[in-house]
Amino acid sequence: FSLGHFAVNRRSKYLMVPQIVYPLLFFTAVILVTAKLTGGISLGSLGGQTSGGRRYFLLLGAILGYFALTCYRIPIQRAYTYVSAYFIGGATAAIGNLLPLINPAFYIIFAIFPPEQSGLEALGMVEQSSITRFGGLTLASTAVFCILLATYGIRGVFSFSSPLSFLPLRVREGLTINKPWRLVIFLLALTLSLFGGFRSIILIFALTFTIQFCLERLYRTHLFPIFIVIGILAGTVAIPMAEKLPLVIQRALSVLPVEVDPIARASAEESSEWRLAMWRIVLPQVPQYLLLGKGYALKSHEIDMLSDQSTRNQGNTIESAIISGDYHSGPLSVIMPLGIFGVIGFLWLILASIKVLIQNYRHGDPTLTNVNRFLLAFFLARVIFFFSIFGSLYTDMALFTGIIGLSVSLNGGMRTKEPVRIEEALPEQIAA
Repeated sequence: FSLGHFAVNRRSKYLMVPQIVYPLLFFTAVILVTAKLTGGISLGSLGGQTSGGRRYFLLLGAILGYFALTCYRIPIQRAYTYVSAYFIGGATAAIGNLLPLINPAFYIIFAIFPPEQSGLEALGMVEQSSITRFGGLTLASTAVFCILLATYGIRGVFSFSSPLSFLPLRVREGLTINKPWRLVIFLLALTLSLFGGFRSIILIFALTFTIQFCLERLYRTHLFPIFIVIGILAGTVAIPMAEKLPLVIQRALSVLPVEVDPIARASAEESSEWRLAMWRIVLPQVPQYLLLGKGYALKSHEIDMLSDQSTRNQGNTIESAIISGDYHSGPLSVIMPLGIFGVIGFLWLILASIKVLIQNYRHGDPTLTNVNRFLLAFFLARVIFFFSIFGSLYTDMALFTGIIGLSVSLNGGMRTKEPVRIEEALPEQIAA
C-alpha cells in the first residue's frame, strides 16, 4: 500500500529518519546473511527441506511494518484516533477465548483468530491443566491499558474534575471516555489482565506506570501521597484475600511477596526453574555462535525430534525449546540465532529509538504530549523487561518497531528544538 501510494502521488514525501533507517537496514542485512549461511529461509509447511522460516518472516515483517507506518504523517487533529486504532487491535486476542461459547458452524473464525488453550480444554480437545489460563484477556487488557495512558496520561485517568456521567463513552465529537469512567475502566483492565496467569504482566504494567509517573512529575503533586496511601490500603486488603482468589490470579500474584495457594506457587516456580535449567545449558553454547549465529532453520532430524516429542506429549521439554530457539531470554534470543552482529544491530536500533522517542517527547507538538510521553515510557519498560526478565526477538521485534514507527508517523519524523527567531527573541537576549 505504501509503494502504491507513492506510485500514484509522486509529490508525497516519505518520513525519512536516518537514525532509525540505518540500524534497520544493517539488522536486515544480518538476518539475510545469517539465513543464507545457515540453511536459508524455508517453510516446511510449503514443502521446504528445512523449517523455521516463519521466524525470519516475523522479523522481516516487523521491519517492513516500520516503513509502512512511516509512509506519511498522521494528521495531528486525528492523532489520538489513530493511536487508539493502533492499540485496540490487541483486543482481538480475546476472541480466542470464546471457543466454548460459539456455535461450531462459526468455527471458521478461529482460522483467523487462533483459539486459546482455555477454550480447547473446555471442549476436551486437549488435556486439562491444573490452572486454566486466559491469555487473550491479558492481551486485550493491555490494549485498553495502553489506550488510556496514551490518550489521557495518569493525571487524566485519575481526574474527577468533570461531573458524574452515566454514559461511559461519547462519540459525537470523536470517541471519548468520560472522566469518571476512566479509572473504572483502567482498574477493570488491570483486574482482567491477571486472568492470563502471567506474572510478567504485573511487572510490565508497574514499570510503565512508574516511568510515566516520573515523566509526568506527579511526585511533585498531591497525587503522590494519595498513591502511597492507596497502595498501602490495597496491600492491606489484598494480602489476606490472596489465597481466596482464583488460582489463575494467584499464579500472576505469586511474583509479589504474598501467600498464595501451593498449586499456584508450584506452577510459577516450576516455570522459573525450567527457564534457569535451560539457560544453564544454553549459555556455554554462546561462544560457538558468536560470529555466525545459529539461525532459525531446523534440519530434518530436528524436525523429526520435535514431532516425536509432540506425539509423546513432551513438547514443552528443555530440549524442544532449545531446538526451536525459544530461550525465554531476550539477550539469548538475539545472540544465539544472529550472533554478535545481530546484537550490534539490535542495540543500535534500541538506542537510536530511545533517542528519537526522547526528542519527540521533548520537542513534539504540545497536543501530542500525552502520547509521546506514553510511547517513551512503554518503550523503556519493554526494553528493561526484554533484557532483564523475559524476551523473544522474533515476537518482540514488531512491538519495538511498531512503537517507534508510530512515534515517527505522529511527529513527522524526529523532532528537534526549533531555533528562536530574532524577531521573537527577548530584547535582553538580542542585546546579549
